[in-house]
Amino acid sequence: MDAVFHHVAISVREMEPILRFYRDLLGFAVDWDMDHRTGEGFSKVVGLSEADAHMVMLKGFGMRIELFHYYHPKGTELPRRQCGFGPTHFALQVRKIHDIYKKLVGVGVHFNCPPENLRPGVWAAYMKDPEGNTVELVQYDNKE
Repeated sequence: MDAVFHHVAISVREMEPILRFYRDLLGFAVDWDMDHRTGEGFSKVVGLSEADAHMVMLKGFGMRIELFHYYHPKGTELPRRQCGFGPTHFALQVRKIHDIYKKLVGVGVHFNCPPENLRPGVWAAYMKDPEGNTVELVQYDNKE
């Protein structure tokens, strides 16, 4: 297969708080924004009858995140734990992890703990976005 990674997708309860987090706080840019995406083709692709969604593609830091807020059908809550099956988090490689941590905590972002030295030259911290998704900040000392 001739392929390259393109994006991850997150289904959200509310679009505006999640946009403020990823766009305004973390610095992702909006690539495109499509409200009330509907149609037979869309419904077939996502596997949901009569799907209607607000979709926003964010880009930055060498990756893309596609956000979905479904008007129809409504989403359902799933219990989330790091040991659960399926996606558990995605990571942003950063520099100055301790400074970033202090800035984000200062504006109310919840972290499991301050950055921890996991092994020589590797620091990591998990934070939660407004929807409870886990985002890892990781710093590799002496690497770009």
